[in-house]
Amino acid sequence: MSTISDEDLLAYADELLNLVTASTIEAELRKDSSLRERLQILLEGRDSGSISLGEVWRHGRITCPSRSEMGLFLMNALEAERLDYVTFHLETIGCAYCQATLEELKTAAESLELDAQDSQRRERLFASSAGFLQNRNSDS
Repeated sequence: MSTISDEDLLAYADELLNLVTASTIEAELRKDSSLRERLQILLEGRDSGSISLGEVWRHGRITCPSRSEMGLFLMNALEAERLDYVTFHLETIGCAYCQATLEELKTAAESLELDAQDSQRRERLFASSAGFLQNRNSDS
């Protein structure tokens, strides 16, 4: 990465970058002590209250879709315009926070699906066992 912006450094510190960009910045930070110092100064400035509107915007995740909207995205139930935005936010912007939320929702949905399959399997097993026991009792 030829030049790393202050915004990218702060986003790196807040773990808001996609994996490739974060890895690139981390590698540069390991090699360049002046970049580490710059990051430290930025963090101290932010901690002292001297932050920009852009930083407030990013830190507050103002552009991030809500969790319920991410659920609708996962179910492909968003209107076209909003679907385009969420796709852009996840794939082009590469918001790590929203990507993690989406993965969490996918895992939860898969878990619910497995629970539903287990429940259906138990009901079928019970139904077949109950029928078998009824037939066995009537034979006696």
